[in-house]
Amino acid sequence: MPYQFVIEPTSDAMRQAAESFFDLLYVKKDFTAAMRGHVDEARFVEHNSELPNSPSAQIAWFEERHAADPEFFAAEAEWQDRQVHRFIVANYLIVHYWMSVGPTDKGRMFADFWRFDGDKIIEHWDVVQPVPEETKSGNPMW
Repeated sequence: MPYQFVIEPTSDAMRQAAESFFDLLYVKKDFTAAMRGHVDEARFVEHNSELPNSPSAQIAWFEERHAADPEFFAAEAEWQDRQVHRFIVANYLIVHYWMSVGPTDKGRMFADFWRFDGDKIIEHWDVVQPVPEETKSGNPMW
């Protein structure tokens, strides 16, 4: 059976929700508003092994991490990031970006995969890689 590639968002509601979520989380850096406004708390599945499965618990996790080590893990508004790629494909929002969470953090490259059902996020995967001082290729990671 040949592979089928669906490029269009599954609905206008999903596209609008994905754009709103992207704006809150990646542009305005308001993790709490993004998670509370766009994630289905009852159905959400988190695949990052360091994060709890509940959006409410994730909000608390980020707050606790900042309180424990504010020099490394700055408040969300102080995070530095650089957007690289953003895709809305079928029922997924996919974001590839560099982010540093504080002044002593050299940063990491992320690929986030957010799966929607209608206008709510129900699943998240990510791939995270630390940014080295130098790359063997000589090319930046972004």
